[in-house]
Amino acid sequence: MVHEIIEQANATGFFEDIVRMALNQPRQAEPSINWIDGVAFYIGAMQPTDEIVNENLAGRIHLGSVRFIRTEFRPRVSVKLGTQEFTVRLRKADDTPALVALAKFLKDFKPA
Repeated sequence: MVHEIIEQANATGFFEDIVRMALNQPRQAEPSINWIDGVAFYIGAMQPTDEIVNENLAGRIHLGSVRFIRTEFRPRVSVKLGTQEFTVRLRKADDTPALVALAKFLKDFKPA
């Protein structure tokens, strides 16, 4: 169950946001996001409350948010923030059935 879906039309802004999120982590590494069949996406987790944990254990997985953009595959995307250069790695995730189903849903997604 996805609680929020955010499609970004601007590729530059999307990848800049991915770098900014990575820079806010205690351990910084090259950020990577999933890519399947023309859709690059990032999954924001839900807080693991008792209720969410019980739902997950029952097989009902909750995703807090999914941010995505429609784009072709490139192994790495260059991002410039200020005077610094960064890269975001696109990871082909088509070997994970749940992510393949999510990517298909996102590819066909039309906001209400």
